[in-house]
Amino acid sequence: MRFGAHCVLYGAEVGSDPQKIIGTLAKTGAEGCELGQRFFGLERREELETVLRENQMELAGLHCNQFKLTDLLENPQAAKKALEAVAEFVAPLKNKNVIATGMVPMEEIRDLPIAAGAPMPQLHDKETVKQMAFVLNDIVKDIKNTYGVQVHYHNHSWEFADNGLIWFALADYAPDLKFALDTGWAAVSGYQPLELIKTYPGRFDYIHLRDYKAAADPVKDTFNQVHKGFIDLGTGKMGYPEFIRELKNELKDDAWAIVEYEIGNFDQNSYLGAINYLRGLQDMADLYRKGEQTGGEA
Repeated sequence: MRFGAHCVLYGAEVGSDPQKIIGTLAKTGAEGCELGQRFFGLERREELETVLRENQMELAGLHCNQFKLTDLLENPQAAKKALEAVAEFVAPLKNKNVIATGMVPMEEIRDLPIAAGAPMPQLHDKETVKQMAFVLNDIVKDIKNTYGVQVHYHNHSWEFADNGLIWFALADYAPDLKFALDTGWAAVSGYQPLELIKTYPGRFDYIHLRDYKAAADPVKDTFNQVHKGFIDLGTGKMGYPEFIRELKNELKDDAWAIVEYEIGNFDQNSYLGAINYLRGLQDMADLYRKGEQTGGEA
């Protein structure tokens, strides 16, 4: 795996001073970073390439912030246009990854328990969601054929409401879509990341890493409460030593694992600690694998 850092922690400063933010993340030992369209925009690719080159960093993926799940049902062309705009930006770059969250009205969902899912009734209907997945697959396939770019779906909690209705519909009925699995949101929603990855092999080249204090109570805990409960990697319940060892067996060597710190008492030292921690675990996993191959003589 290749370890990267998400720039979302720095908010609007990503756009106003990308040299500072990307330079800061480069000092953590991260090989790449993920940017969000909402902070950086789509008109400054040459500037970004210069900043990345000067800091010996890569853009692991660009997050699309204009893609709405309901557009797949009500306005498919708007959904396609949103994803194509980001695909066109990353197409000339080394890592041709669009990271797409199916946005829902955040102002409505923040104070709802995570089991409530999205506030739109149509996103709780099995047949409607299935059709949505078919539409998205056609868009993803066309983008890949046209731009050579892969779209990866990045989940939060609402995809796992109704026994994982949206997430599993995308997994089952949108085979050309891959997943930028947010391991933290999956785990607190009651779905173990490793089980998802093992159940759908080949669909994961890009994941987001988080840690959490305890599994959420989906019926009682609100989106905001869970969101604020993510903690430094290695200090919670994810079980990173075993998790990384298992991931090494499931993901390709060039897969991206992006540390995502968002709100709370996080700073560049959090990223520095996380990247060093993950590299150590990966080295241990390599030794463990070598020991297995040589009969314990690692």
